[in-house]
Amino acid sequence: MKKVIISAIAVLMIALTFASCYDPYAGIKDKSKKPTAATQSSTKKKDETKKKKVSDEKYEDDLNGLRDFMKDSGYIKVEDNNVTKMQADLIGAKKGNKYVDGDIRVELYEYDLKKENKKRDETIESVKNDGTFTLYSEKIPAYLSDNGKYLMVYTNPAADDKNSDAYKIKQNAIKAFKGFKAK
Repeated sequence: MKKVIISAIAVLMIALTFASCYDPYAGIKDKSKKPTAATQSSTKKKDETKKKKVSDEKYEDDLNGLRDFMKDSGYIKVEDNNVTKMQADLIGAKKGNKYVDGDIRVELYEYDLKKENKKRDETIESVKNDGTFTLYSEKIPAYLSDNGKYLMVYTNPAADDKNSDAYKIKQNAIKAFKGFKAK
């Protein structure tokens, strides 16, 4: 019985030691000025204003051009560890990549509109009709560019609240995406 009590006390002491090492205000120089909801909100608004309007004229009309356009607009982050090559052929696309930044997941796909492709046509038609396509029996919300050449899946759980900054950013990202090479 003594061994159990001693073990429990040892575990408790270790847990308290680890918990005491965490300082949520470590990045704040003056610890008496802890961040408030207002401070965090203004920081988010500053981040939102960093999303700048970028013209698509200097970008190639391909998936890499779209990626660079969305990156320069501030809607995706492109780093070695956050890009995944997708199996684009599952939705009839020529190629596609997924970009992850925290809870935000953006998938960009490019279609070859010249060749005949039944899966591509089904996917595009489904997105045009109800804003989703079906993959592995799951309906996935997606957006089609105005020129019909690109498809985007944008996922951010925080964007479900229509009053949130995340929702506004998502709407701006969709608008930028849809307008890419629309002329």
